[in-house]
Amino acid sequence: MIKLFKLTLPLVACFLWIGLVSGGGESELEAQMSTLKQECKEMIKGTRYEGSKITYYSVRSSKQIKNIEVYTFLLDEYKFAISTKKCSVPLTIKIYDAAPDVKERILIKEFKKAQGKNLKFSTSELNDLYQAKNPDADRLRNIHIEYAISSGKVANEGIVLVYGIES
Repeated sequence: MIKLFKLTLPLVACFLWIGLVSGGGESELEAQMSTLKQECKEMIKGTRYEGSKITYYSVRSSKQIKNIEVYTFLLDEYKFAISTKKCSVPLTIKIYDAAPDVKERILIKEFKKAQGKNLKFSTSELNDLYQAKNPDADRLRNIHIEYAISSGKVANEGIVLVYGIES
């Protein structure tokens, strides 16, 4: 019995250690994203919270593009907050009026070197810029946010987007 215990104890310890090492990083990143989500909610305080989108990615040796669509179909003012504090590589955020497969889409706003920051914008700001570039346009019904993530040291990271309607 003691001999069996001596043999199984190292195996159990090994499996426990593997579980902690492999699962710990993901739960730590999720906890950090949750904290950043709360920071973003504070940035748009005074709005009725509508939703959030967390974009997880792995930094690689090549550039990546991630796209998110947010519907702004209500006439109310939408406020947006983005946290890139968990992004260590150069990041450019572009906001468009249409999806990537639409040839004639219009770049509305761009944030260069956005890594490590909190950013804030609203639909009234975006609509003013959009109508200046497209005078025939009424208003944005949805926005397409594109994250251009540069290459770098391999790591798991994320970007948080929170939005709400001004009340």
